Amino acid sequence: MGKLYKYFALTYCVLLFSCESGNKKQQESIKNLKRFQLLSAKETGVFFNNQLTVAEQAEYFNYQYAINGSGLSLGDVNNDGLVDLYFVANARSNKLYINKGNMQFEDVTEQAGLLEEEGNWSVGSTMIDINNDGFLDIYVCMAGGEGVRSRKNLLYINNGDLTFTESATAFGIDDEGHSNQAVFFDYDLDDDLDLMVINHSGNWNERRPYKELDKRGVFSDKLFRNNGDATFTDVSEEAGLEKDRYGFGLGVSIGDLNGDRYPDMYVANDYFGTDYLYFNNGDGTFSEKVKEATKHISYFSMGTDIADYNNDGLLDIVTVDMVAEDNYRQKTNMAGMNPTIFYEAVDAGLHYQYMFNVLHMNNGNESFSDVAQLAGMPNTDWSWAPIFADFDSDGWKDLFITNGFARDLRDKDTNIKLQKEGKIGKDKNGNTVYRISNIDHYLAFPEKKIPNYAYRNKGDMTFEKVSYDWGLGQLGFSKGASFADLDNDGDLDLVVNNLNALAWLYENQSNQMTDFNYLKINLKGEGQNSGAIGSKVTLYTADGQQQTQELTLTRGYLSSVDPILTFGLGTHDKVEKVEVLYPNGKQLTLDDVSSNQLLICDIADAQQATNPKRNSQLFAEVSKKLGVDFKHTENDYDDFKKEVLLPHRNSQHGPGIAIGDVNNDGLDDFFIGGAANQSGMLYVQLTNGAFNPTNKYFKKDKASEDMGSVFFDADNDGDLDLYVVSGGNEFSPTSTLLQDRLYLNNGSGFTKSVQSLPTMITSGKAVSVHDFDADGDLDLFVGGRIIPGLYPFAPNSYVLQNDGGTFSNVTATVAPMLEKPGLVTDSEWVDFNGDGQKDLIVVGEWMSVMMLQNNQGVFQDVSANYGMDKQTGWWYSIAAADFDKDGDMDFVLGNNGLNYKYKATVNQPFHVYAHDFDDSGSMDIVLGYFNQGTLYPVRGRQCSSEQCPNIKKKFDSYSSFGSADLKAVYGDKLDLALHYTVSNFATSYVENKGIDGFIMRNLPQEVQLSAVNGIVVEDVDADGIEDLIMSGNLHVSEVETPRNDASIGLVLKGNGDGSFMPLSVQQTGYYTPGDVKDVKLLKQGAKRLLLVANNDAPLQLLEF
Repeated sequence: MGKLYKYFALTYCVLLFSCESGNKKQQESIKNLKRFQLLSAKETGVFFNNQLTVAEQAEYFNYQYAINGSGLSLGDVNNDGLVDLYFVANARSNKLYINKGNMQFEDVTEQAGLLEEEGNWSVGSTMIDINNDGFLDIYVCMAGGEGVRSRKNLLYINNGDLTFTESATAFGIDDEGHSNQAVFFDYDLDDDLDLMVINHSGNWNERRPYKELDKRGVFSDKLFRNNGDATFTDVSEEAGLEKDRYGFGLGVSIGDLNGDRYPDMYVANDYFGTDYLYFNNGDGTFSEKVKEATKHISYFSMGTDIADYNNDGLLDIVTVDMVAEDNYRQKTNMAGMNPTIFYEAVDAGLHYQYMFNVLHMNNGNESFSDVAQLAGMPNTDWSWAPIFADFDSDGWKDLFITNGFARDLRDKDTNIKLQKEGKIGKDKNGNTVYRISNIDHYLAFPEKKIPNYAYRNKGDMTFEKVSYDWGLGQLGFSKGASFADLDNDGDLDLVVNNLNALAWLYENQSNQMTDFNYLKINLKGEGQNSGAIGSKVTLYTADGQQQTQELTLTRGYLSSVDPILTFGLGTHDKVEKVEVLYPNGKQLTLDDVSSNQLLICDIADAQQATNPKRNSQLFAEVSKKLGVDFKHTENDYDDFKKEVLLPHRNSQHGPGIAIGDVNNDGLDDFFIGGAANQSGMLYVQLTNGAFNPTNKYFKKDKASEDMGSVFFDADNDGDLDLYVVSGGNEFSPTSTLLQDRLYLNNGSGFTKSVQSLPTMITSGKAVSVHDFDADGDLDLFVGGRIIPGLYPFAPNSYVLQNDGGTFSNVTATVAPMLEKPGLVTDSEWVDFNGDGQKDLIVVGEWMSVMMLQNNQGVFQDVSANYGMDKQTGWWYSIAAADFDKDGDMDFVLGNNGLNYKYKATVNQPFHVYAHDFDDSGSMDIVLGYFNQGTLYPVRGRQCSSEQCPNIKKKFDSYSSFGSADLKAVYGDKLDLALHYTVSNFATSYVENKGIDGFIMRNLPQEVQLSAVNGIVVEDVDADGIEDLIMSGNLHVSEVETPRNDASIGLVLKGNGDGSFMPLSVQQTGYYTPGDVKDVKLLKQGAKRLLLVANNDAPLQLLEF
């Protein structure tokens, strides 16, 4: 028995060891497994190659879309349950591959009747069941330069027996307007599918469409209405499509962007042409509102996609552009933005356009905010197809972007070389003339294959770059891309159409990894929309998360996807609820749905949906109601003419607002400052809640530019006087227009007191009030903002001691660290150490957080004691309160945000240097940033040499400049320069821990969308806990940096423990999308008003 026991024990141990060893090997195998495996053509049978001859590629110089590549479409054309592949070839025959299972495909092009003669130029394709016979048809967009056989688009009707019949002319959709892509959708909700075709001009010498915005032509985009009888009618004009005859549409996406069930359209336009955002009016017409709805757009918009990337139930929009990620390619290939042309286009009615990818996050009120910088995907080189899909099945949509151009035709050194050799010139009309053959010209440029980009959605509004980690880092020139579950294992496989190379077919291996669950949904519609195109599906899981997808087939660039919707579920083995909202308003709701299945959702089982109730909002705009029509109007001044490399204008930091009861009637009044040559305005509140405006006390000083202001009793006579800070960048540093002003209240009006203030010739910004010396009168701190023309040198700031209504500058005596502390933006008097005396916190641009302890009227800088001396940022605002209810004062610091081109960490800060680098007698500005671990100049060779001409001599090529780090460019003079750094751009909450000091942490991501210039602390919802109201933006960036304009204002609900919950604009109604410089709270009886001061725009009043 003992021997038998030992035998079984030994056997068990061996088996256990074997199992553990096997498990370890399996775990190690999973660990090393790439999410995607690139399958070879030999493995799959897919030998498609969109190969062009050198001569065909060199046609670029006659037809600039010659090497833009082509797309593909995925769908089950023979209804065998397997997704098939249709590839578009520019100059050869397109190919249809039937899925035979197990990732094996067969080319059936010829027997299907799809083999095309050479001489055409095919571009994009879309699969759709256009005749509702249950089989997917194929629509192909045609274009091409001179000599193509036909540019008429093609419609291949699926005969149901794996053959197709071309029928575009019979259907009336054989458009020949240089088409790139098409999308089928039911725009009028009449249960049949209409067609939108995006076209491009054939006139390559005229690419400034704002010169002829009111003309239509054969190359204009087309909208075809389905007549319900297998024919279509062009309704472009009557539907309200733009009349742009010089459009260069490269992408189109469809989705219900405003929640009214009617599908809206986004058209991505190349070159100068503004993108189009068409809101569907529900009456057969569209309204183009890209300028009203978005803050800025891509410059050279390529592909586009619409999806709910942040799982808030709202559809977002992505467009891609051409800026490289690495410094070298940026400096050698990226064209500099010409400010004259930039503002010429804006003034002509076009939009703010930048050469960056844009991710338009849907705010839920027909407005969008670009969050590409925050998301981490702003520049992905010469990009084409952006497609959202949940590739790792975790419940969040990831992003895949194809890119690459067959030749670096923007390479600056090559272009300069050809010009010097006389091979490129200009004719008398300014058009480019070539004195070289197209082929020689084309081959003169370098060839650089680059990888595509894959981003994993982290679920916090940001992405992680995973191109190589996921096995998607192959080099090439990728164009169209599409996805589907090709092997029916529940995860999404990926197919890429390359130029001059075999197509790539990637097998997704997520199903072999942990935490893998999915739900696939096949929608069934009715009428002539049997595929239920346009339906919205929302899934709810037990953790409170939701996912939303809307069924539209045209995605990314020149391509379409399979109609089956796939949702990743992560660890969830069931879905709490599935809601399907069909285009006709019917809704199907299913509860407790098991995962890992193909779910058929038929409209026959749906019920008519009820309209959801809209919650009342907290805030309402009441400016007109109260008779307040003040508009801040900036004077015309170009900061960049004098200071070429400024990061942003310094002449537009106002206005500020002051609140106070100036006539002692118990009602709050307010003052708002004016720009240079504009008087500030006093608004006195009347008993009916309206306001009576007057500027008569301030007219004589209108030449000054008003910044911060404050009401306080300067002379202790029982009424409120007014202090106004003078600022701006347009004046001489010694101009008397920079002198601050004190207006004394005489009981019936205001009189400027010249004698009360010392001479203060400083361009300032902030003023705050406190009796710091405890002598019974109110003293001031006034923060200097800039020295005009000498950014970023620190101006004077002032501690002004009140002596019976006369103020003296005591800075050197009581606070010498405040004589030139930096570029001050705000300050707050707050007892941060609990000793009963209010201390002073000062913040600013390129500054640390200055914490100045009040020791009986003398200040000690204790910033380092609390670790705040290392927290450098572009701090714009500060507010204090006991947010965590522990008896001490915490504070909130408004910063530039994390959604901007400039990035900073402690280890890789953002830099600025100022010095006369070229010995010209004038001060130069140099910005430095880290790229792949090396510190480089932000600006390129051309811009940098405008400031320091010797740079062109030192670096005789863009290549040498692109390879040079900051030290190599500017040398030892960097050591002599004024030098500041930023280590933190995040708007932050600072928790007071008493004797344990302070802890700083980032506020929620929604706060980080832009600069925060105004903060109000108030219990908005009357729950006894203080909330935060924030607004900001920075609209005056130099033209190579997208405006910091994503903020629409935000209310943060306080939780009482120092944490905050962002509330959406749908919940609050707080909408402040302008260039906000100040926000103040005003009491109006039982109601409260928020005053929002916008630069160069009207004042807003919001009641709550």
